[in-house]
Amino acid sequence: MLDWHERYEVGVESIDQAHREIFRVINRLHKMVHMGGNTKWAAAEAVKYVRTYVVKHFEDEEAFMRSIGFRDYEAHKAIHDGMRDRIVPRLYSRMKDRKYSDDAIHQFLDICGKWMSKHIIGHDRELLKYLNADEAEAEGAEG
Repeated sequence: MLDWHERYEVGVESIDQAHREIFRVINRLHKMVHMGGNTKWAAAEAVKYVRTYVVKHFEDEEAFMRSIGFRDYEAHKAIHDGMRDRIVPRLYSRMKDRKYSDDAIHQFLDICGKWMSKHIIGHDRELLKYLNADEAEAEGAEG
């Protein structure tokens, strides 16, 4: 399970909201698998949703970074590309091959959850630092 903490906030409401939504869906799928029963169809749909939502989120986040002239845009985009183009497709394929077994779903959720946590804290929070530095610079120019 992924618990949302203030340390994940990047200071851009649309990005923070998207991150919270990804956490919510991952947690829902965790609960579904933990409760047992026939989770294959639900898991397949949830994983498709996460996959689609994450791709859309990356596009939105990248557009925001370009709009503010974020200095580390290219490096950040390369990280997104790796997740979108290599990691998620491999995990998704593995789950399909394993017929959405609980083990395959747990592996998908575990990797996605850890990746999201590390990425938000290690990379997305750089946006907050960048925005705060720009704000401080603007205030210094005014004062």
